Amino acid sequence: MLDPVFSVGDGLDGLRVAIAALALAASVAYFGVMQLPRSAARTLAKTLCFSTLSFLPLTFLLAYPEPLAGLIALSLALVLSALGDMFLALGEERRLFVAGLSSFLMAHVVYVAGFIPFIAAPSVEALVVMLACGAAALGLVAWLWPRLGGLRLPVLAYFGIIMVMVAGSLSVPMASPWLGAGAVIFAVSDSLIAVRKFMSPFPFANELVWGTYVVAQFLITASMLEILLPG
Repeated sequence: MLDPVFSVGDGLDGLRVAIAALALAASVAYFGVMQLPRSAARTLAKTLCFSTLSFLPLTFLLAYPEPLAGLIALSLALVLSALGDMFLALGEERRLFVAGLSSFLMAHVVYVAGFIPFIAAPSVEALVVMLACGAAALGLVAWLWPRLGGLRLPVLAYFGIIMVMVAGSLSVPMASPWLGAGAVIFAVSDSLIAVRKFMSPFPFANELVWGTYVVAQFLITASMLEILLPG
């Protein structure tokens, strides 16, 4: 799965490995500081992972100019995700939560835009997964609804677009199963955030949210690069 990502032979393979390794190291390092009090250093640690990984798609632009739009879309989705990480790391205030929610919503929209050129009729198995995810999302929103207050519409819109993202990822027949898996895991991570914020914290909440989120983003990134790059 990762061979096409690093084995281009244009002199930048080492840089690509370094970018991916730094992003992965940053994601692991954040586990060590996530329980510390909020600070500029902690916020930087959280945003470093995907702001770094966002450079990976751009390293292919000279070697493979044909998938220009797809590579830029993938990079932009990662940048928006890093921006969402920054807002959520800064505090729990409503304005910061809404800003983070908006950033991630836009990231999902960009992911969907990146999927669209490759979308076709989904398989029966994919439809089953879509229906299961949709039912789970509706159940979660119904459970959270009394606690959402003035955030009902933003949260509803957010869950709507992430379900579109999940459905889109499962409708790309040329993709490996890891693309759909990444989107579903992303939805799980976002659901954990909602439960933590609107219901109550639960054991290892921060670790579970971050861990699922990192796995999801790396799976989506690798899967999309596999689709976009020839070979």
